[in-house]
Amino acid sequence: MSFSVRRLGADDAALYRDIRLTALSEEPTAFGSDVATESGQSLRDWSARLDRVFTFGAFDRDGLQGTATYFPEERMKLAHRGMVVGVYVRPQVRGRGAAQALFATLIADAQTRVKQLHLSVTAGNETARLLYERIGFQIYGTEPRALYVDGRYYDEHLMMLPLDGGQRKVTTDE
Repeated sequence: MSFSVRRLGADDAALYRDIRLTALSEEPTAFGSDVATESGQSLRDWSARLDRVFTFGAFDRDGLQGTATYFPEERMKLAHRGMVVGVYVRPQVRGRGAAQALFATLIADAQTRVKQLHLSVTAGNETARLLYERIGFQIYGTEPRALYVDGRYYDEHLMMLPLDGGQRKVTTDE
């Protein structure tokens, strides 16, 4: 199965809202947001969001099947970093290349804006963690009790992908 990937714009707000609310409903432990918070937003709010961040959509003949977003950090000392959020692929097309196509396009775009990408993945979500590792992300830490969903805490693995060929190095002044 082949997917075409493109950046979503304001005209895609209704499509994006629908897949995003589905993602939040189906996978509540995979996201920091929730259906109750986001379902109250107007279509204008969804359009504005797509104008502020870089959200990519994977399409097949049946429509929008997956999304992935990143945004560059705004503070000067963090501007070399991009945060990946909102990764979701509909269950019926998982394992067919949609996520890889999304990340290929997202990374190509991010390389023009930032030096590294960061994301978090819920501990126990082995399918997503393995996907990110195949792409090249590495775990550099785990945030305990990062999410609280339905009376239960979930840890999140913090992952990073250098885009400039650099290694994970710590620089100190002595």
